[in-house]
Amino acid sequence: MKRRIALISVYHKDGIVEFAKELQDLNFEIIASGGTAKHLTEAGLHVINVASLVGGGPILGHRVVTLSREIHAGLLAKNVEQDREELVDLNIPYIDLVCVDLYPLEAEIKKADSTPESVIEQTDIGGPTMLRSAAKGRRIVVCDPDDRQLVISWLKGGSLNEP
Repeated sequence: MKRRIALISVYHKDGIVEFAKELQDLNFEIIASGGTAKHLTEAGLHVINVASLVGGGPILGHRVVTLSREIHAGLLAKNVEQDREELVDLNIPYIDLVCVDLYPLEAEIKKADSTPESVIEQTDIGGPTMLRSAAKGRRIVVCDPDDRQLVISWLKGGSLNEP
C-alpha cells in the first residue's frame, strides 16, 4: 500500500492524538507544525516537524513556517508524473491530507481584556492559507474537529472523495 502524507496543524488539540493514530494505522506519515508536533510526539506518535522540511527552518519567532514554498508545493502539485517527479527532485513531500483548525480570533475579539496586540496574535495566516492551497490542490481537507471521524470512516471504506 502506498504511503500517504498528512499535515496536521491544529490550535485545539482535543482528539487530535486519536485522529493521528488512526491515520498512522491507515498508512499515513504525519507531518505536524510546532505545538501540534510536540503534542503528538509527547503522546508517543512518530511525526515529522514541518520546520524540518522548510528551507532554513522557521523565521520571525516561528511565525513563518507553514507559509513556505515547500508546504504549498506539496499541497498544490497535481497528481501527475511531472509534478510528482519535480517534488521528488526538490525533496518536497506530496501532501494527501490536511487537518487544520484556526486560531480563535472571534473569541479573542470578544474578550473584555483583549488588546490590539492580542487580536493581531490570534489572526491566523498559515491555517487559512494551507486550507486554501489544500482545497485548490484537491486534497482531503479537515478543518472541523467534528469531521475527523467521518474522514477516517471514508478512508477505511477506501474512499478519498465522498462517502
